[in-house]
Amino acid sequence: MQDQKVAPTLFKSGDCRTISHQNKSWGLVQADLVRRTGLGREETNTTSTRHLILLNLKGNSERGEYFLDAKPAAFVPRKPGAVLFIPAGCSWSGWEVGDSTAAYLSISVDRAFVTKLFDQTLSSAPPSLSPDLGCEDPVIMNAARGIGAEIHERYPLSTLLVESYAATIFAQLVRKQKYAPPVRKGGLASANLSRVLQRIEDDLPTRLSLEHLAALVGLSIPHFCRAFKQTLGCPPHAFIIRRRVERAKEYLRHSPMTVTDVALVCGFSSSSHFSNAFRREVGTTPVGYRDSWQGKSGE
Repeated sequence: MQDQKVAPTLFKSGDCRTISHQNKSWGLVQADLVRRTGLGREETNTTSTRHLILLNLKGNSERGEYFLDAKPAAFVPRKPGAVLFIPAGCSWSGWEVGDSTAAYLSISVDRAFVTKLFDQTLSSAPPSLSPDLGCEDPVIMNAARGIGAEIHERYPLSTLLVESYAATIFAQLVRKQKYAPPVRKGGLASANLSRVLQRIEDDLPTRLSLEHLAALVGLSIPHFCRAFKQTLGCPPHAFIIRRRVERAKEYLRHSPMTVTDVALVCGFSSSSHFSNAFRREVGTTPVGYRDSWQGKSGE
């Protein structure tokens, strides 16, 4: 099937100036590359019939409020390289603010592509995909960038390349989500959740205590832990470790600090504790992660 130009897909609104908007479709996969400036508060309100992958290319998304299927969902700050995933049929709404100039790549994939992909590769029923409002995953990021690069190409085999990149994205999404506990109903109220998440971000370098976080929202420690896990799908300690690792990635990519200094400034008690936690979350060591990014920047 030949790749083709299609009608642009837009799901964000707000006062801004669009510098450029390029898009292309390859069969069941469509990509939109958008660059904008003069951004203020952006509103999102969409229920897509297709799966949506959003890669942040430029500018930080710093704060906001999200809802999934009309239920409050945790806002996750996103920096360049961060990925957001909304499965087909899921309602995503809310608002966000961040840098005034930004760029993103949105990739929408027809349900039929994913159904066929898993029917061909899995003996059991296709997995149910859950939303992910912000993560850094090198496999998904590189595959998404590969699709974005094909917008400008006139290669006869572009569709084959794009479909292979899309298959990689969904295989990685399934692998990431396979063992993740499902998010349950209930949990922390939106205002309390925002208060807790902001305190975690502000005090990430310090020794955050469950007692302090629970007191922040007027709950006992056991009640707070249960409510937190019901809301975000993981215990507070695991979430804090994940956020520390995400912040450490920024230092490893953009600063000359030693691994030991990065560990301490991100709240880890020692470089060995940092290395073990980093490997569990990312799949490689801090040194290996830094080397891989330095290698990419030198290409």
